Amino acid sequence: MGVKADDIIEYEGFGVSVSEGVLTISLNRPELGNALPSAAIPQLDALFRQIGARADVRVLLIRGEGASFCAGGDVKGFAETIDHSPEVRRTDYFARMDRARSQMEAYLALQCPVIVACQGAVAGAAVAYPLGADIALAEPGARFVFPHQRLGLPPDGGLTYLLPRIVGVRKASELALTAATIDAAEALRIRIVSRIVPADVLQQEAFSIARRIAAAPRGAVRRARALLRESLAHTASEQLSAERDAIADSVAEPDFEEGVRAFMDKRRAVFPSTRE
Repeated sequence: MGVKADDIIEYEGFGVSVSEGVLTISLNRPELGNALPSAAIPQLDALFRQIGARADVRVLLIRGEGASFCAGGDVKGFAETIDHSPEVRRTDYFARMDRARSQMEAYLALQCPVIVACQGAVAGAAVAYPLGADIALAEPGARFVFPHQRLGLPPDGGLTYLLPRIVGVRKASELALTAATIDAAEALRIRIVSRIVPADVLQQEAFSIARRIAAAPRGAVRRARALLRESLAHTASEQLSAERDAIADSVAEPDFEEGVRAFMDKRRAVFPSTRE
């Protein structure tokens, strides 16, 4: 599928590998729909926070093994708590949600571009990963499920923050309040995903995009991403000032020199930041 398997590090519920500047997180409990166990949440949190300090990581790719991307939280694990008293359960889940909050904060604070490849079921809090990504791909059979209500729960995992910003408050309300399941075509229409690609090339296409971005000038990519993500909170004047600052910072870097020289020499640029 294009992702090299060298030096894969296994965690609780997922594996991690780095190749060509792309750090790939592979959710790897396909027999359970890649549902994330509670132990995976602090491990993902720590991993997201470490990525910013790694010069060898320029893009993050999140994917799932098997038929589904991720079935959300581990409901079988939830079942183990229903015999606890309401107060014990409340205390337990308060702590769990604090860990989930920290993990999602770390995910949304990433400075590198994020690509997510979705197949099969994408359920519950797992929908936050494509919603928070820069580019989200889906195969035609993907389905996006908002099941919280069926378990007597409101949405979590950042869905109530991300979903209205992507699809609008009214559509977000419809999805959450009806415990909806939507197909890939509808997810594309309402912008949960960027593009639909054939199932047999989903993983290759996701890695190809990630690799292409990883070969681009690191500073320019990160500044472009930050400008776009912060733009809706800015006035036009503030955004133009931010663009000025980003350009001024970029021209002071070796990547700018290489880019201009390569353009003048009519050759492909090899940016110094991609060799770190």
